[in-house]
Amino acid sequence: MAAGGPDLYETLQIHYPPSPPRAPAPRSRPATPRWAVGTVLAVGTAVVLVLGAALAVIIALHVQSQAELWEARAELAAAGTSGLLDPNSEWDPVPRASSRAQQRRRDAGTGSWLQGLSLGWRYHAGMIYFFSADRKSWVDAEAACRSAHSHLTSVTSADEQDYLAREARGGSYWIGLEATGPGNSWRWVDGTTYSEAQSFWAPGQPDSTDHGRWGQESCAQIHPVGNGLWNDHNCNFTFPWICKRSLMPP
Repeated sequence: MAAGGPDLYETLQIHYPPSPPRAPAPRSRPATPRWAVGTVLAVGTAVVLVLGAALAVIIALHVQSQAELWEARAELAAAGTSGLLDPNSEWDPVPRASSRAQQRRRDAGTGSWLQGLSLGWRYHAGMIYFFSADRKSWVDAEAACRSAHSHLTSVTSADEQDYLAREARGGSYWIGLEATGPGNSWRWVDGTTYSEAQSFWAPGQPDSTDHGRWGQESCAQIHPVGNGLWNDHNCNFTFPWICKRSLMPP
């Protein structure tokens, strides 16, 4: 290098590539508190238990309805009318035109009866019953039963009373008993003869309480008092009701 000349390293320019941008450091997630994990597990367990209980109720109701249906079929068969379950069955050993027409009517009637069992009607001892979910006055409830070819239920035995009280499950339901005529004597709307000896009034009932402009208590209901014993109530008040009709077609 010549004396006094510029230093090579002083004039040399070095270009460095730009540094790549640094990615921001990931933020650490806060730890989930143990109490939150416990709450989620508790809620999940509760939901599973509720769903399990609901499923158990549905299965129990289905089993009950199937048992009632088979019991009804068995009673029809025992009565010698098993042929009614099959529209093509020739159960009359000497079929005639009139008997065939009657059979078709009975087939249709029995089919509708059995269909009713699958639509909410409940079977007991040759009768089927409907426990409503709606509320109506006594007169409107009887009209609803008539539209289903039935009447508000009569009660003719201790066994039937026990069945209705059990199925009512502590609810209040209109039954087909009303006080009419001279002396407000009680009668069953379906024509069954009323018997004081075969009645199931709660203690102190009927008491014919006067509800002023609403009138007196002239209609009967199954009532929670006395585990389903009868109570008289004003006919204009609204309650659920029980319809009854025979399993056998007319």
